[in-house]
Amino acid sequence: MLTLYQFESCPFCWKVKALLHFSKIPYTVIEVNPMNSKELEPLGLKKVPVLVDGEKIITESSVIMDYVNEHYTHLGSNDSVAEWRAWVDASLVHFLPPVIHKNFSTSWQTFGSVLKPSGYGVMKRTLVRFAGALAMSRVALKKARERGITDAPRGLTEAVLHWVNAGLAGQAFHGGSAPDLADLSVFGVFRSTDGLAAVALARAASPAFATWYDELKQRTPSSAV
Repeated sequence: MLTLYQFESCPFCWKVKALLHFSKIPYTVIEVNPMNSKELEPLGLKKVPVLVDGEKIITESSVIMDYVNEHYTHLGSNDSVAEWRAWVDASLVHFLPPVIHKNFSTSWQTFGSVLKPSGYGVMKRTLVRFAGALAMSRVALKKARERGITDAPRGLTEAVLHWVNAGLAGQAFHGGSAPDLADLSVFGVFRSTDGLAAVALARAASPAFATWYDELKQRTPSSAV
């Protein structure tokens, strides 16, 4: 069985999980402590997601998705799918952190939501939540400035409209009548912040996005065991 090393709020992890869930592929989860990644030490790695399939260890979300698709799901692909997947990694994903971690208060809320299913005890969860909120509220804004993002909510709204207008282009999914890897990549990034400000902003920006998001959420119940 596949094993996914992840952190619950990681958008790159959720890209992988969106594909696994949509395709109903069973897998086990190992939640990684975001403060020290000690669960990854036996693998000699420091970043999530990591997928283990028998003796194979695969890193980087897009590479993992390609591996899962090649060996398990066999969804079709084309140049448009590749372009949108690249856009997710190069552009879309960078607007989320400064929205959900814009200050200590919003970051505290974010970590409170994502740590609920972690399995940590109350004390450990509180310590990780505090340290994570303190760090991410600083890191997110620093990274945003480095990338020239001065108005993250506006940038995210524009990205949503770009996806709806050029990606969905009047269809139910980028893949037409069924989701493809582009749909699952975009959805996975947003699904990592479900119930938080980024998804709320995206839904408010476009009813078409909200419909697409809700349909994909319904089609991707967890397949983790």
